[in-house]
Amino acid sequence: MGDGSRLGRGVYYKCYNEVKMQETNTYKNLKDLPRTNSPEYIVLHHTGGTQADPNADTSHHTANGVEKQHLSQGWEGIGYHYFIEKNGTIWKGRPEHRHGAHVKEGGINKKSIGTCLAGNFTVEGRKPTDEQKNALAGLIRDIRGKYSIPIEKIQPHRAFLGTPPYKDCPGDQLSDDWVQKLLIPEENLNMVSVPRKLLEELTQYL
Repeated sequence: MGDGSRLGRGVYYKCYNEVKMQETNTYKNLKDLPRTNSPEYIVLHHTGGTQADPNADTSHHTANGVEKQHLSQGWEGIGYHYFIEKNGTIWKGRPEHRHGAHVKEGGINKKSIGTCLAGNFTVEGRKPTDEQKNALAGLIRDIRGKYSIPIEKIQPHRAFLGTPPYKDCPGDQLSDDWVQKLLIPEENLNMVSVPRKLLEELTQYL
């Protein structure tokens, strides 16, 4: 990866720009269909555990694998708009102008962009990889700019699942404001020494 991964969290834009997005069959099949989505939210998910083992490590899961699972349930394709694999590869799922299948409550599927990270972040000590964080931060920066989505409308899946939520997606190892903090370089660089000029360059992307 580029300079971003060496500098640490928050310094994402250089390495994100090097990422080439891949297209799922879902994207290819739906990209020319009419608009059914008007994004107001960005919703974060994780692949979580398996039916056999809620604590299973699913960081090896791929966009193609999840797509096959969703198709087997009778869906028209993968339910997310974006899927980020362990190595930071971003896959386009449903086109942004099409409704998702990732939050059934409150009509959120028709007013959000759903993004999923490969991994089970319910288990203590498991967190997204640096490659995933860099890719996610850059992706969300672009989505926010395109739809003017305020930072407070970047939410975990569980935010829409009642009080208390009936599941913890994207895992209780990630706080409700984890993504929001990821987008603020000054808070996430911690003790890393970064020249002022670079910090000024970074903040223009927020």
